[in-house]
Amino acid sequence: AAGTFGRIGRAAALWAFGLGLLLAIPTGTYEYLGGLLDAHPPFDLYVVYRFHYIGAAVVLFAVAALLTDVWMTGDRSFLVPRGRWRGYLRGAADEVPRPVARALARPLGIDLGQPPPPPPGRYSFYEAAVSLPWWYIAVALITVTGLIKALRYVYPVPGPVLFWASTLHVAAMVLIGLKVLDQLRLWFAGDRGRPQAALGFLWALGSLAVAYFFLWSAFFAKTAAKEGILSQAALLVAALAITAFALVLARQCVGLIVGRRAGG
Repeated sequence: AAGTFGRIGRAAALWAFGLGLLLAIPTGTYEYLGGLLDAHPPFDLYVVYRFHYIGAAVVLFAVAALLTDVWMTGDRSFLVPRGRWRGYLRGAADEVPRPVARALARPLGIDLGQPPPPPPGRYSFYEAAVSLPWWYIAVALITVTGLIKALRYVYPVPGPVLFWASTLHVAAMVLIGLKVLDQLRLWFAGDRGRPQAALGFLWALGSLAVAYFFLWSAFFAKTAAKEGILSQAALLVAALAITAFALVLARQCVGLIVGRRAGG
């Protein structure tokens, strides 16, 4: 009974995490792009902030629940065993598009000619070595920087600290946006229906729209120009990365839709 309850609680926490991201990412992106483009929404901005804070609170609750579950169950199956990082990276290379694997093989010291190790079990090589650490870093970064930004309402935060907190908060938001696209890619690797693939395709199109605004802002936005070349370069890199991940997801969704139509 305890194991069943634990699985239900973990699933509920993961759903809450997804719901929090669904609220926090679009509202956070809207706030940021509104500032870059010097655009004013047709309604009061505090409404967007409230939904953003609600989403952030749900994410924090879900992360706390997941950490509590890990602490109580002692489950460490999501971690890469000590001394097996090279083998896990070799296995992860077979779980990403081949051009990506070839591009990263030499810098990471991966021998693609060597056979991968046996399957690890509950979590795939990519999940344990890449996907989950990516989540850890992005969620930790956006949590710490978000708390610093929120602290300014009750305590005077020095300007430079607030500037870097805001900058890293946006960087974490981009990391999470990329990870959501990557997570959808992993999800659609399974047997999914056409309606689900269509929703994934729409999410990819929305991400491409965000990438376009990032790219435009890197060259033409007054705010980015005032912040300097580093801000513009960051916007450019973010735009290119979002575009690459969104195109991979869109291609995968289209292939799923077309394949099912052809087979049905």
